[in-house]
Amino acid sequence: MLAKAPEPETPAENDGRKRSKELLAYIFSEILPRHGMVLRDNQLSLSLTMLDALWENKLALCEAEVGTGKTHAYILAAIVYRLFKGSIRPTVISTSTIALQKALTEEYIPQISTVLLEHRIINRPLTFAIRKGKSHYACDDRVRNYLSSIRHNNRRSDGTLMETLTALFSGGCPIDLDGLPLTDYVKGRICVNHCHFHCDLSAVCRYRDFLRKTQTMAYDFQIANHNLVLADILSQKGGRNRLLPQSGILIFDEAHKLLDAARQMYGMTFDAAELEQLVSSAYRSVSGISNRKEASLLCGELLRLNSLLFDVIRHEAGVHYDKGCQAFDFTTGSIRILNALAAALGRLSVCFYLPRAGNAHKRLLNRMEQEQAKLSVLLDSSESICWLEYTGVSTYRLCTLPKALDFLLYEDIWNQETPCVLTSATLSIGGDFSHFMHQTGIDLLEQRRLLTVSKASPFDYENHALLYLPEDMPFPDRKNGAYLTAVLERLTELIRQSHGHTLVLFTSYRMMELVYQELLRPQAVAYPLFCMGKGRLETIDSFRKSGNGVLLASDSAGEGIDLPGDILSSLVVVRLPFPTPDPVSEYERTLHDDFYSYLSERIVPDMLIKLRQWIGRGIRRETDTCVFSILDSRAAGRYKNDILAALPDMPVTDRIDDVGRFLLSHKDESYFDA
Repeated sequence: MLAKAPEPETPAENDGRKRSKELLAYIFSEILPRHGMVLRDNQLSLSLTMLDALWENKLALCEAEVGTGKTHAYILAAIVYRLFKGSIRPTVISTSTIALQKALTEEYIPQISTVLLEHRIINRPLTFAIRKGKSHYACDDRVRNYLSSIRHNNRRSDGTLMETLTALFSGGCPIDLDGLPLTDYVKGRICVNHCHFHCDLSAVCRYRDFLRKTQTMAYDFQIANHNLVLADILSQKGGRNRLLPQSGILIFDEAHKLLDAARQMYGMTFDAAELEQLVSSAYRSVSGISNRKEASLLCGELLRLNSLLFDVIRHEAGVHYDKGCQAFDFTTGSIRILNALAAALGRLSVCFYLPRAGNAHKRLLNRMEQEQAKLSVLLDSSESICWLEYTGVSTYRLCTLPKALDFLLYEDIWNQETPCVLTSATLSIGGDFSHFMHQTGIDLLEQRRLLTVSKASPFDYENHALLYLPEDMPFPDRKNGAYLTAVLERLTELIRQSHGHTLVLFTSYRMMELVYQELLRPQAVAYPLFCMGKGRLETIDSFRKSGNGVLLASDSAGEGIDLPGDILSSLVVVRLPFPTPDPVSEYERTLHDDFYSYLSERIVPDMLIKLRQWIGRGIRRETDTCVFSILDSRAAGRYKNDILAALPDMPVTDRIDDVGRFLLSHKDESYFDA
């Protein structure tokens, strides 16, 4: 449903709005300080702006830099609005990281609930549910079957596992698998898979009960990741059952990651192995149908056509990109193969259609329908960006993304009747939201329905930070040995000046590995050295406990980690985080008149927003102090003014000795003794 123009407020609504703002201001200025929370004018102003947007049914873009307190701001704005509006619909909070979900459910919401109950602003505790994909939940039937199988094996080493599974099956622990001490393999064996609610435990199924409860108004907050929220929107759009209940308020925290999630959810992938697995399942089921001979022939034909399709596309695909993908456009030959595949799959589904089909046949037919839908998308791909992606040494998948993704987001989310709040520390460049708005389709919204606000960090960067931009670094080229040598020498000196306490961020895994191997050499660095691979959380925890370590990490560590205190006192950016070329960015380049407009309107803004995210890791509390170094010659040259305008105001130097002097004047003696 398209959003209607907001109706004029009635006197009662106007009075309710006024009183809600007074209550919100009272909570921040009087109640929270009694519980150890300092009044921040920026935080109160931000929360009041969010509340205004809810009353006016507007979309609010709320940039709140590190330390502003945006989480308290939107939770309290939502609570107060619901109190005065009388709404029983839940507030859906969409996030990008598990860490934020844990903080919301273990810290923020319980804390706010306790405070508001104590002051009688609410008359019952706030309730919430964490919503995840079904693979995160235990299936009672699969737990029972797996428990039976390992009991039969009677291995002593399975004792702890059996205790956990027994508690899980008997209801001694929740069905959320993320908090249980189980391997990924075990979770894969017992999680909800193809649940159609027809097993012999369906009457007492806890997963089914959980879903039923979450579709009611039983919870004040429902917390999910961006992908699940978008999946719910697409499910409703496609006429299927909703995954989430109708929300009264939709809040996107970590909104700078929303576009990445949208590209995943609105995009489509057709894996070379998908059809092979489907055919394998069909082969195993042919004995149960009457025309099994035709079905067997069609299975063979599907395998042949599937292999031929990927052979032809690999031959026709164009430019190779660093991300292991190639752009391509369908030709007459590949379209002919797609049509043949679709026809053969259609005939195979007819073979398996039975008036009284069992559950196994129904699931197989459903999979066939899903593959037919994907083939239809590929056949009608003129309005999509297409590319071939390499998923292994000899495995591939076709990927498509609608060219008009911005319009689809506008149509499906922004131009609806549910008020939205989008918040992040990095949504704008110098207070200009146009780049983010253009990418996400928010710029298509009528201006009267849009509200923007940007709140600067309350942290004292002028006195607590230093930006080091060396002017003598070679151009960043990892194929140039002189560049690698210069990075190693400068990085080693920075680590020495800061006595460890360093996070080094890379845009390239290869470069990170090269530097790591060099720093492992005897006498290279005198501090504990860590390199963040797959065990991300464990590595960060080890770095934190080291006291004065050096952590080398990829760009993923530039977002979402919290390392307050002295452990992170020097943050080094090896190379400016420009986006890596790929088929999507190549298509976007064609929308610009020339390369320079593409560079200034797309590439540089993307880089600056990511750089702001990275720099935001350095100072996390009012008392933190940090040196920021960028070892990319372009930071001191071509893009210096852009970078200085985008980052918080702080002193800038090109002299490395200033790094040591700054830390010596800002750190206690214990810092240097660690």
